[in-house]
Amino acid sequence: MSDKQGVAALAAQLGGSSNGKHPLWNAMGGALGIVETVLPGLLFVAVFTLTQNSWLAIGVSVSISVVFTAYRLIRKQAATQALVGLLGVVISAVLAIMSNKPEDNFVVGMVTNGVYGFVFLVSVLVGWPIIGVVVGMVRGEGTKWRTNRHHKRVYQGVTAMWVAMFALRLAVEYPLYLAGDIAGLGTAKLVLGLPLYVPVLALTWLIVRSLYREKSVNLQK
Repeated sequence: MSDKQGVAALAAQLGGSSNGKHPLWNAMGGALGIVETVLPGLLFVAVFTLTQNSWLAIGVSVSISVVFTAYRLIRKQAATQALVGLLGVVISAVLAIMSNKPEDNFVVGMVTNGVYGFVFLVSVLVGWPIIGVVVGMVRGEGTKWRTNRHHKRVYQGVTAMWVAMFALRLAVEYPLYLAGDIAGLGTAKLVLGLPLYVPVLALTWLIVRSLYREKSVNLQK
């Protein structure tokens, strides 16, 4: 799942769990969302490690993404997440094939992290932190949070945490890309993907939820 989709889904469920499940679980897309996020990268690393064939590893990664997308379409489930993921995987593979450089399979991911990191950073610097904007929009509260200095500072801090996540990914992956380290890139993308994303998402949920609890307490006084 994309980072933006996760934030939006989490914002929509800050009031509690949905369908008896924890908001974080729902925000990550449930079991299927987690598997379709992790498995392509895991298979890439496994296949490349065993065969040292980068093209075979890329092919397996693309194939499993196609399978997940087809599964969602056949079962008439929301396939937006899978289609976006598949599009990214296919573009990455095509780029690598056209340049005849397997490491280019990771360029789209790095560019995406760079763009997200830049946009999130700018939003903090101009006083419109994206986490606050998304939460306010999804919960139908608009920009009321900007009138509360404490809330605005909190949203800036949380958004800065996301900037740090994107920056860390780039700081690790870009040198590996320059070195043409395919195995290292695959491993880094896997480790810095969901295992890093989940704690950041969880902290975001805990911090933003505390703001709404404070608001609820103040209204009751």
